[in-house]
This record gives sequence, C-alpha cells and structure tokens, in this order.
Amino acid sequence: MAELDTSKWNVLYPNYINSKKTVPEGRRIGLEKGVEHPRPQEMAEVCEFLKIPHVLEMGKSYPRDWMPDGRVRVLLKTPEGKVTHPEIHTKKALMLKMGELIPKLTSRANGPLPPAIPGLELLGPQAASAAPSAAASAEGAPQGREARKEAKRAENKANKKKK
Repeated sequence: MAELDTSKWNVLYPNYINSKKTVPEGRRIGLEKGVEHPRPQEMAEVCEFLKIPHVLEMGKSYPRDWMPDGRVRVLLKTPEGKVTHPEIHTKKALMLKMGELIPKLTSRANGPLPPAIPGLELLGPQAASAAPSAAASAEGAPQGREARKEAKRAENKANKKKK
C-alpha cells in the first residue's frame, strides 16, 4: 500500500479544545465544551473510536504554546470531496465531539490529568510531584513582601546585637 500524504490533512492541537486556555492562547471552542488539559493521545483515541483516519504526531508543538508536545492530523474529506464520517464534516464539529468524549475516556476515570511537562517522566514520579515547589521559593522562607521586610529587619537587628 502506498504511503498516504498527510500534509494536506487538518491539524488539531490540544490547545484548540483546552478549557484552561483563553481564545488568544489558542482555544477554538466554547469554554464549557472544552476539556481540561487534553493530550494528543486522547484526541487520537477519540478519532480511533469515531473511525476517522488520523495520524498522531508527537514531535510537533503549537506555535503559541510550544511546551505541550504533539498534535493530531485528521482526514475529514478525501481529495475527491467525499466525507470520511457520516456526522462529522468540519474541524469544529470534530473538536466539539472531542470535548464531549474525552472526559468519558477510561484514562480520565479519576478526573482530568495534570498538564504534561516534557522531561519529567525521565526523572521519575518523585520529580513530577516536586516540580511545582521548585518554582516556588525555598521552604521556610517568607512569602509576602511584608514578611520579607520583617525578616530583613530581624536579621539586621540580630547582626547589630552581635557587634
């Protein structure tokens, strides 16, 4: 069988249906019809369920938000103009259907997955839980501006007493 030319197929990025994104960040469907942090694998799983020809491309990323990895290419109409699915004829209709079906996937039985951070799976499960705290300041350090000022005053006072 000859290799299919997927370069003309429609491209769907996870940002298009992510309910946590704004329209300027790339969301293309309504907030209430979107999905929290969709993954390209889940989008491909929905296409598989709907029997829509698709290709999962994991090395690609959305230009406006390049951290999440992956996209799905789908064939909604053949080059001859025939539709590939009896109900879904447009990209928007497919995005709405994905927004409806992704929350029902068995992989989402325990609720939405956190956003994927590339490279964390290489570090192990403890790194994934430590990642959010790495961005925050050191443990035990004052958090607010007033608290930092107060800590600085106390430090200066302690230094004066030593002299």
